[in-house]
Amino acid sequence: MSLNKDMGDAHEAHIAEVLGMRQSRGSGNQWRDPIDARHNHLDTQYAFAVDGKSTLAKSVSVTRDMWAKAVQQAGAERPMLALRFYDDASLSRVHADLAVCELDDFAELREAAQMWEQTKPLLEALIASRARCMPVLVAKAERLLEEEQGR
Repeated sequence: MSLNKDMGDAHEAHIAEVLGMRQSRGSGNQWRDPIDARHNHLDTQYAFAVDGKSTLAKSVSVTRDMWAKAVQQAGAERPMLALRFYDDASLSRVHADLAVCELDDFAELREAAQMWEQTKPLLEALIASRARCMPVLVAKAERLLEEEQGR
């Protein structure tokens, strides 16, 4: 294998693992399964499709054409570019892993995170109080908190 292929393969596997995505076959080169990794928009409101770019160089360019291709290939998911800078050819050290997405998508994710931060103490208080009139709500709150801790 070539160094560029090894870099790309390692980066794509990392993207899929960290973001809980399905990795596309053939590095996204199939017409029916473009882009490197993706969520399913039917499973989550925050589904992304990611095109990974990795390099040993000191810089990587993000072009309009590159972004337009990611947007087109993302389909119903939100487009993202993942940029990885490797420190050396052994590929054992990563200098930086970056994500490029629409500012509106980032703002929406940030707002959802802020809502969760505000809601979490209320759910914890509800569980602690063991409100008798709301056992279904208490059980749902417990599940949400368990899911959040499992991430």
